[in-house]
Amino acid sequence: MSEQDKIEVRPIKLEDIDPILSIDKEIRAAGNVITYRNLTAEYIFSAGRGIPPQESPASYVRSLTGDAAPLLNLSFVAEVDGQVRGFILGQVARVRESATEIGIIQMIGVHPDYQRRGIGSRLVRALSDKYRSQGMKVMRIGVDYRDKSLLGLVEHAGFGVDRLVVYSMMV
Repeated sequence: MSEQDKIEVRPIKLEDIDPILSIDKEIRAAGNVITYRNLTAEYIFSAGRGIPPQESPASYVRSLTGDAAPLLNLSFVAEVDGQVRGFILGQVARVRESATEIGIIQMIGVHPDYQRRGIGSRLVRALSDKYRSQGMKVMRIGVDYRDKSLLGLVEHAGFGVDRLVVYSMMV
């Protein structure tokens, strides 16, 4: 059995949040965060819920209140030998220029020790399949052009540069 066969991608469950937060911290500790530097998994899970940052990820799930379904419905984890080693968090957005819904990758993360093993590609494929089943035809991810590893993943997964280019100006 190859290592690829040991990877199981499945919908996220509430009890997966703590391992996701741990993976996010491992990635940040390795200094590999460019695109998501100012966005953490903890922020995504707590946004709009009034949950203060936790000292220990182990205590986080206990503080999560309210309806977690919107957070969990479009998200997946990848397990290797029964341990969560990667995650992808999605959301749906309405595009003004076409008045249609598109799928968004909010964040994707693979534990540093498990990167470059196909986990990220399988997570993207699972989320893409979910969006397609809901009638969406487009999935987007914003990537910092300096983030070579994430650019490699999204290009390998089949993403291309869109028609719109986002320009920013500091004010």
